[in-house]
Amino acid sequence: MTNPVLLLLVIVLLVLLVVGHGVCVTLPRLVWAQWRTVWRTFGRAAPVPPDPRGEPAVPAYPRVTASRDLRAAWWDGLEQHERLMDDAERFLADRVGEGFRRPGRSGTGGPGCLMVFLRPAFLLTAVAVVLTATALNVLPLLFTLTLWALCRALWGLWWAVGAGVARAEGALRRGRAPCPYADCGRVIERPVRLCPTCRARHRRLVPDRYGVFRRRCRCGARLPVVLRAHRLDACCPHCGKGLPPGYERARVVVLVGGSAAQRAGAHRQGLTDLGVPPGTEPPLVRAAGTPVLWYDPAGDAYGSQESAAALDVLRRAHGVLLVVDDPAVHGDAVRAATRVLHVLFALPRRSRPRRLALLYSRAVRGDDTAVRARLRAAGGGHLLRALDGTGLPVRCVPAAALGGTVRWLAGTADAAGTGASMAPPLARPPVNDAFRFPRHRFPRHALLLAHLAGYLLVPLVLTLLETGALPPDSLAGLPQRYDKWRHPLAGTVHQVDLAAAATPDWPKLRASYSAPGHPPSAALPGHGGYWSVRGSPRQGGWLRADFGMPLPLDEVSVDFDPDSVTSFAAPADVEAQVGARTIVLSEKRSRGEKSGPVLTKTYGYDITVPEPVDSVRVGLSSLLDKNGKEAQKLRLRAFNLRWSSSDALRLRPADGGGLAVRNTTARDLAVTVRPPLLPAGWHATPVGRPPRILRAHAAFEARWRITAPDGTTGRAPVAYAVDITEDGRTVTARCLALLTAALRAEPLC
Repeated sequence: MTNPVLLLLVIVLLVLLVVGHGVCVTLPRLVWAQWRTVWRTFGRAAPVPPDPRGEPAVPAYPRVTASRDLRAAWWDGLEQHERLMDDAERFLADRVGEGFRRPGRSGTGGPGCLMVFLRPAFLLTAVAVVLTATALNVLPLLFTLTLWALCRALWGLWWAVGAGVARAEGALRRGRAPCPYADCGRVIERPVRLCPTCRARHRRLVPDRYGVFRRRCRCGARLPVVLRAHRLDACCPHCGKGLPPGYERARVVVLVGGSAAQRAGAHRQGLTDLGVPPGTEPPLVRAAGTPVLWYDPAGDAYGSQESAAALDVLRRAHGVLLVVDDPAVHGDAVRAATRVLHVLFALPRRSRPRRLALLYSRAVRGDDTAVRARLRAAGGGHLLRALDGTGLPVRCVPAAALGGTVRWLAGTADAAGTGASMAPPLARPPVNDAFRFPRHRFPRHALLLAHLAGYLLVPLVLTLLETGALPPDSLAGLPQRYDKWRHPLAGTVHQVDLAAAATPDWPKLRASYSAPGHPPSAALPGHGGYWSVRGSPRQGGWLRADFGMPLPLDEVSVDFDPDSVTSFAAPADVEAQVGARTIVLSEKRSRGEKSGPVLTKTYGYDITVPEPVDSVRVGLSSLLDKNGKEAQKLRLRAFNLRWSSSDALRLRPADGGGLAVRNTTARDLAVTVRPPLLPAGWHATPVGRPPRILRAHAAFEARWRITAPDGTTGRAPVAYAVDITEDGRTVTARCLALLTAALRAEPLC
């Protein structure tokens, strides 16, 4: 049978081993594992590949990658915690051994009962260790998250600025324009920009998650996002063909007609008249300094109302040229013109073309009037009425001199001149198509330093709070709350011994008799002597301290030399005077020493003073001293006068009836200045109004107009008091001074 004492000793040792291993081994390993995970994430700065489903660019670190790094650092650290706790559990199992958990032959379990005690100890230790490690790691993480949130907010403001600049730039550059190619013609909301190095296609070169004013391509090249993005090569997002520079400023002139062959002839003639070879793609011509898109849609674009309404180029047209060869109502050209007019009438007024022109192919030459006359003669009056009903400037032209008509529709000068073709830049091969994955060393190292600073934050803040180096209103008033908790108002109240500051003028000490060389002042603190009535011709004796005004004392202490006390009765009685009224101070705490195995003789008292008193009298008397011999043996070695005062305020009497008050705490205090206590005949009138709230470490001076009685030559005592209130509790800071008739002050505090 197992010895129970030995079993108990083994249990205690194993419990201590489990707890010690958790605190000294597992806890440091958990903290180190978390820090190693943070270092692996932010310190090594692994390359960040671009998103394969997004733009061929590197996301901005504060916007995208930082949150991923923070999430990875936290979850990887938790996985390390789980692994280390498994190691701690295996340590417990190895120490106990399989034999402790295997039941014995008798079926009682044997030493396996140890696990009943070790398992709760292990669980409690594990919970405490995990919570401690989490608390140690959460604060640095929160500090890092705060820095990231601040950077994220600043990045958001920067993005707002960039988005505003991009919107203004788009408005100034007329960003939406149709594709100039005949087989496309769709409106380009935003062209695809090509990287000049690797020719990667950036479909959304705008301020976004990849950058605000600049972005980094996957090859490492930095591309402008706003202000200079138009200098990059562009292509259409719909057909993928290259776009000439300045295509978005082109004035679009749309060619409308029945058959594609008829429109093709007019289109070739227009390009020839503009000075551009026929068949130029795209049909962009710079005429009179203004780009003009002479657009002829491919195929049977006007064969139905739906196909005509699907032409985006009509919504961006500056002018429309209608080609008619047969003005009959049921002709293909008239039907195409009618469908286009229906589309134009459905558009808002600001989106309609500014000018219309009608090309009558059977009229070879002539002006607008002649062409209109021939058209009416051929039965085209209905078409003229429909065009004039649009309210737009309409011009009817013959088949000759088509270049001037195109210029007029585009709103350029009618002056003759040759135009220049605007061809897209030649496709260049990529200079470098190798991917360069960025590491974001600077922002990652900044977050790493923030994480490291999180470990030092609490000691640093506590040091600053303890030394009072932080401004009181900083950190949302944390220094004030800490000072209030660390130094409560009740803890600032201390007892001050007024007898230690006694002068020959105050207090007035009188005695019934004093032995030679032992005056009453010898019993005051710091004098190193004593007062005695040895040799007095009278029985007993007394010592009186006169304050000259009611003084709010807390207690009076009287101490005799223990060797001079020979009686077991009280060696003295203390009483106070308030005006003509005498108060016997009976509430006291005695101090004594044993004299023999049973008896104790008393040699000192701490007497409580219940109200302000004018004077205190110590009488030497005893019930057992019938002839006064015991009183003559007494030696009064200490006589103390104490009142309570708070050191939350520092009071300093000033000449002229002033009192300098300084707040020594790191928080705001509510203060109330009391009128000063003066001897009879002296008067004090307040000057000005003192503040009710005294800021942290601030100071002010309270002033009174003090007048002394006529004929005053000596110095009189004055007691100042300032009440301090906080959370419903009030304490008082006090100070004593001596004033002359000329109001010269001598502080006694």
